[in-house]
Amino acid sequence: MDALSVSHVSKTYRQKKKGAVPLQALDDVSLTVKPGEIHGLLGPNGAGKSTLISLIAGIIRADQGKIEVFGVDVEKETEKAKVLEGIVPQEGVYEMAFTVREVLYYFSGMYGVPIAERNPRIDKALEDLALSDKADERARGLSGGMKRRLMIAKALIHKPKLLILDEPTAGVDVALRQKIWELVRRLRDEGTTILFTTHYLEEAEQLCDRITLINHGRIIKEGNLKEIQKEFSKNVISFELFDRNVPHLPNVTPEGSEFHYPMKELEADMQAIASHYNGNLKSVRSEAASLEQIFLTLTKD
Repeated sequence: MDALSVSHVSKTYRQKKKGAVPLQALDDVSLTVKPGEIHGLLGPNGAGKSTLISLIAGIIRADQGKIEVFGVDVEKETEKAKVLEGIVPQEGVYEMAFTVREVLYYFSGMYGVPIAERNPRIDKALEDLALSDKADERARGLSGGMKRRLMIAKALIHKPKLLILDEPTAGVDVALRQKIWELVRRLRDEGTTILFTTHYLEEAEQLCDRITLINHGRIIKEGNLKEIQKEFSKNVISFELFDRNVPHLPNVTPEGSEFHYPMKELEADMQAIASHYNGNLKSVRSEAASLEQIFLTLTKD
């Protein structure tokens, strides 16, 4: 069973301005997220990521298509699906008059966490997100980074099977970004499935097992990150020599200060180069295409 199944989903917003053309935010979108993986939903601002998150969360309804979370239909069994999910939106802590602990206690009750388990879970969430010393402070007095941590704690308090992080590192400093990355990896290792939306492509390279690229409301690529990078890479091994005037392996071609060797099997080809050139080998590398390069290739006119 998939952790998340989105099947042929479309969503169009009617514009308030008279005579304005409706905005199609999603156009026949299908994707799957496997249990226990970090799945990156990538695309520029306005690509449709947040609309899709709102649909998965049951906040809005699709015009057509079906969304299931661990086999539960989000539209038909919204409340049951919500219990399986933890959602961290891009912005918004609304319980500003309450303390951090009070906010978490309220949400643990809302999600049906037994009374005896609430305080231990709250203490663990506060510790995990470095909020223990802020437990009795009003949410209104927190810094922007602390509010972001509180939002994540709220989403985790009921131990969701599917955690959805919508641009969780947008606008945060480097130190907090690293802490969020560490938390995401640990949660994955503990069995939580994570859908991670971002427009930072280097972030997806660091975190994600599989990715879905979306642009203008349509899926343009989905799959295993390494396989996608291999598909778009040049499939060559580049190397430099101390002495260029030596007999070469078949199919080696010069390219500036380097030589290129067509790659079929990385490990075997690397061994062949090392064995043939031996001590004359100055450097050797095989570059995978970056996500930025892949995205630009897929979206160019």
